[in-house]
Amino acid sequence: MGQSQIVIAELHDSDFDRFREVIYRESGINLSPLKKALVQSRLMRRMRELGIRDYGDYYQYVLDNYDQEHINLVNCITTNKTDFFRESGHFDFLASEVLPKYESSGKSSIRIWSAGCSTGEEPYTIAISLLEFYRSRKLPDVKILATDIDTKVLETAAAGLYKEETVKNIDRDVLRRYMLKGVGNNAGLYRIKDDVKKLIYFRRLNLLDDTFPIKNPFDIIFCRNVVIYFDKESQVKLFKQFHHHLADDGYLFIGHSETLTSVSSLFYFRGRSVYGKVKENVHP
Repeated sequence: MGQSQIVIAELHDSDFDRFREVIYRESGINLSPLKKALVQSRLMRRMRELGIRDYGDYYQYVLDNYDQEHINLVNCITTNKTDFFRESGHFDFLASEVLPKYESSGKSSIRIWSAGCSTGEEPYTIAISLLEFYRSRKLPDVKILATDIDTKVLETAAAGLYKEETVKNIDRDVLRRYMLKGVGNNAGLYRIKDDVKKLIYFRRLNLLDDTFPIKNPFDIIFCRNVVIYFDKESQVKLFKQFHHHLADDGYLFIGHSETLTSVSSLFYFRGRSVYGKVKENVHP
């Protein structure tokens, strides 16, 4: 029987609760009962790949192969909607406020973290924004760390290959400068150029880990439209981590629909859902 012909029964509440517990423990994503249908449809795809018909059997499979399968389980559930230059006001702020400040101060290196980078559009947009700003200037030593919990989207991101519809909103001149248009078998695809890729390091990282393997502080942290999937406790914990890893004069970018009100007093508002770091015993 082919994968598409495998009949899988309905997901019962008891099984849903068990999967919810694993997903929450491993990713911090707190799934409400309203997400049951979504979880069922996502799990069905993975179960068909494995030839498993029963949710209880798949749960046992997760336990028996936990080191790898809990990653596949989280991959199934995570939502990875993103675009190039999404929430473009942030990149306007970067070009008009942040980078001119760095240039005038003679900053020789810039460290940036794209936390929850999904399929790579955000870190590539950040890299392109910096290359555009410094196009007629000396480019500082730029390093962009791009992390996600989902290994599949990281593979897509590292490949840097995108369909034409994905890049349609990018300015044509910018597109030509930083992407190669596919021909022949690659018609309809665009590949990120190597001078953009070399600025970025893709790594798997769980934002709910107690500590991160990061030594040096970041000048800029992007974490946009990620924490909306976390509960309050997990959000508080994460922003404490960001505060620790952000330079004293750094910038934190969160999603336009997100806020730190009632979540963290460790940052102060700078406009356009951009925040600065409140230093210890110092008020903005």
